[in-house]
Amino acid sequence: MAEPTLSTALYRNPEAPIDDRVHDLLTRMTLQEKVRQLDQYFGTSFVSATHPHMITVMAEDATVDWDKVKSVIGEDGIGCIHDLYGTADMNNTLQRYAVEETRLGIPILFSEEALHGLLRPGMTVYPHAIAMASTWNPELVKQIGRDIAAETRSLGIHESFGPVLDLARDPRWGRVEETFGEDTHLASRMGVAMVQGLQGDSLDATDSIIAEPKHFAVHGIPESGLNHSPVSIGANDIRTYHLPVFEAAYKEGGAINAMCAYHAMDGVPCASDYDLLTGILRDEWQMPGFVRSDLGAIARLEHAHGTADSDKEAIRQALVAGVDMQYYDYPHDVYQNAIVEMVQSGELLEETLDLAVIRVLKVKFMLGLFEKPYAVPGLSERVVRSEEHLQTALQAAREAICLLQNEGSLLPLRKEIGTIAVIGPSADKARLGDYTPYIEGFQPSTVLQGIAQAVSSQTRVLHAKGTGILDGELEPIPMGSFREPNGGEGLKGEYFNNETLEGEPALVRNDPHIHFNWAITKADQQLKSYGFSVRWTGKLVPQMSFSGYIGTVTQDSMRLWLDGELLVDGWGKDKRASVSVPIELQSGREYDLRVEYVKDMNGVDITLGWSRDEEGIQEAVELARQADVAIIALGDSERTCGEGVDRSSLDLPGNQLRLLKAIHETGTPVVLVLQNGRPITLDWESQHIPAIVEVWYGGERAGEAIAEVLFGDYNPAGRLPISFPRTIGQIPVCYNKRRGGQKHYVGGDNKPLYAFGHGLSYTTFRYANLRVDKSVIAPDESVVVTMDVTNDGNVAGDEVVQLYVVDPVASVAMPEKQLRHFARIALQPGETRTVSFTVTPRDLALVNKQLAWVVELGEFTLQVGPSSDQVALEARITVA
Repeated sequence: MAEPTLSTALYRNPEAPIDDRVHDLLTRMTLQEKVRQLDQYFGTSFVSATHPHMITVMAEDATVDWDKVKSVIGEDGIGCIHDLYGTADMNNTLQRYAVEETRLGIPILFSEEALHGLLRPGMTVYPHAIAMASTWNPELVKQIGRDIAAETRSLGIHESFGPVLDLARDPRWGRVEETFGEDTHLASRMGVAMVQGLQGDSLDATDSIIAEPKHFAVHGIPESGLNHSPVSIGANDIRTYHLPVFEAAYKEGGAINAMCAYHAMDGVPCASDYDLLTGILRDEWQMPGFVRSDLGAIARLEHAHGTADSDKEAIRQALVAGVDMQYYDYPHDVYQNAIVEMVQSGELLEETLDLAVIRVLKVKFMLGLFEKPYAVPGLSERVVRSEEHLQTALQAAREAICLLQNEGSLLPLRKEIGTIAVIGPSADKARLGDYTPYIEGFQPSTVLQGIAQAVSSQTRVLHAKGTGILDGELEPIPMGSFREPNGGEGLKGEYFNNETLEGEPALVRNDPHIHFNWAITKADQQLKSYGFSVRWTGKLVPQMSFSGYIGTVTQDSMRLWLDGELLVDGWGKDKRASVSVPIELQSGREYDLRVEYVKDMNGVDITLGWSRDEEGIQEAVELARQADVAIIALGDSERTCGEGVDRSSLDLPGNQLRLLKAIHETGTPVVLVLQNGRPITLDWESQHIPAIVEVWYGGERAGEAIAEVLFGDYNPAGRLPISFPRTIGQIPVCYNKRRGGQKHYVGGDNKPLYAFGHGLSYTTFRYANLRVDKSVIAPDESVVVTMDVTNDGNVAGDEVVQLYVVDPVASVAMPEKQLRHFARIALQPGETRTVSFTVTPRDLALVNKQLAWVVELGEFTLQVGPSSDQVALEARITVA
């Protein structure tokens, strides 16, 4: 019970300065109360529900389990709750306990993922970050941030793990879709906009949340493109390219918190890098909040990097470096007891512990949680999926679409076209990317739906899937297809805190099906993040008969028995566990089922699936022959792109290219519509397909936006935020590599297929009259650059004006050019607009040999144009 005598304590006084309130509260805390504030708890562990652990199911039937609440939160309180997929009332109920029943009444911080919409069923799903970057419209991205924050805070959630500010310079890496692309300046502008949108004007407002940029730092260029892998990079490159994105988010955007990265950089794991987490983040940039470990980053010091020989030493290293809160790294008792023991033994200074606690408490005061701890009742019903938010999602999808090529002006199409064939695995399947919540009944718009709604009533629309994203692609066996041994619906899941399925299970629960992602969350609070195993048993009861395939999808060990026969044996690190085998199943028959799994690698998708679809390329070809035009929707899925889903090839996965070639051979004009999370190598496609449209993951209204572009209701103006290589051997192929390398391979050059900033329009633009207000400046002076841009075509459209700086002679090898300004402008046919940019000293500066930003004397070239590889105008200035 909260102590009534504390009601007049200084920390309870909203008029007192935050630092004074934090200090007063800290002096009243016990050692145990302090360490509790540095721990994050699994939200659904506090509730009872039919399926409380599943993010795909809204736990409307969930109720608070008071025995768990009293046992875990007790009188000491806790720091943070994550992975709670309930309602605002449920969050308020748990918060009320913390405020009224714990000794000091310290509120709980509720934190969740919200990269392109809150990761909770029923929220608005916006285009993914790579698509946001393609808009080249920071104001629109800021509005998306405002929308996300309003929906999130309405549910009593105070913080988002994001935005992702890593530069994506290796497209093999699966998390490219979560980033704002390859360029420092563009990512900085988008990052600042998102942070400002999320945090609003006041953190204690009912429509603002705290931003926690990630992954600090330099996480987007892992060796071999493999997630978590080390990064080998020089200090100058770190300062020149990567850190400025984060610096802008903190110094300009005002970001509060940070999430440290998993990997090691130049041999030093980020989670134990004092220079990075304290020297740069706190001392240089004055970040006001706390640093959270990314899922398991502290434990990786012991289990992956080998820089700590025990859990205690890993925890000590992280705290000393500046990691203030764990993210399911170690079981709560291990983490908390280790800190207590180290403080008591002198291995860890209590001042170090206090500093971490101060940072966490300060965030709670900044959010106003001591005065306004609860979500406003009924607010979420008015805010979530409001018409304004859905319109923002649609506009963002429109502005993100990039027209990569349009030979013969095949696009836009006529709505009165006779017959149109819509073909491909993404034709009638929305592709939304990772960190997306799915819920039964959620129907995001698809390419097929958008086209069917757009064409005339006389147009015949034909559809065929043709093939899957992957060859023999399995879909999760749906809920309702399983029976527990006792006869109830679902499967019996026995979870063990070891890799051998031995002893008494740590947890036994009902799982409605086997389809999980344990990269962004834990299987359950009681389980370790790594090295646990599961046995599922029950009956498979198909709802229809079919002849197809059944199998498992995972990167870990997994095996499957049906009626006692071992069908898939993917057990052991040397065996392939993603396997499908032919099967014939009869509707209504019960098949004995046993599935075993162990998290022994880096499992992301853990699925028991089946495939009832025979490959339909021939069917698709026949439909294409009947059509006046074929729209082929290809690209990625959560199986080929996303966190932990890295690739050694960038070609279209599976049989998609074979499908495309077969349709092309019919002679029917083809439009290729891509929905993907990373660049794709499109060498054959670019030579044979006249029109190619890049949509990325366009959010829940992408289908409508795609149709608007295809039929000319919207003039595309998206620009690529990342270069498209011709072949995977060119990587890295980013436009602003440093000068000095060869430019040719045997058999080709190293130019990208589609350059950074590229994107076509249904109209044409003319650049003229470039002028600078002075041609000679001092190192601390700015110069104003002005040009005229005219829409020379017959339709209205947006142009993205881009200004690049070239430093031809410098004390260090410089990039060939660097984006320093851009503006997206709307022009009517025949309209001319004057565009001005102010080139500042920072725009001309470089990081010298002493790792300091300086403006060197000499000549600079200012290039203006529609993309990084098209210079329309240029001027020279001299710094004297």
